[in-house]
Amino acid sequence: MTRFGRHLLCCGLALILAGWAVPSSAQETSPSRPALEAHASESIVEITTIGRKSGQPRTIPIWFIYEHDRLYIQAGNDGKTAWYRNLRKNSQIGLKIGDLAFSGTARFIDDPAETERIHEMFRSKYLRARLAAWVGSQIGHGRVVEIELPF
Repeated sequence: MTRFGRHLLCCGLALILAGWAVPSSAQETSPSRPALEAHASESIVEITTIGRKSGQPRTIPIWFIYEHDRLYIQAGNDGKTAWYRNLRKNSQIGLKIGDLAFSGTARFIDDPAETERIHEMFRSKYLRARLAAWVGSQIGHGRVVEIELPF
């Protein structure tokens, strides 16, 4: 898929989330468990949120974990990232992992034990998070968000 095609797809997801019509070529799919499991080892998910002030779609790449039918992302800077604040206002999110494009709903994890369990999964998957933890960095220790999936 071309860079323009990926941009069109992500913008289309954001427009779906905002309730606007989009061309059929940009429509998302409903992923199956096996399809998500096949993409679980990928490093990046592109997330699309709706700007809390602008109402415009905002897309960024971010690390993710997929385990036992649950997808997790995390916000650094103690949750002061734009995408995290956008989700606090509108919990609908568009996601793209490889060739899978789908939407979900954010659920914010506040339980310390659950948060630490998920941080450990990030450290296990991402070498950079393990190394950063070793030197005391907060990489891999952000505010955790579970994405409720469409199945």
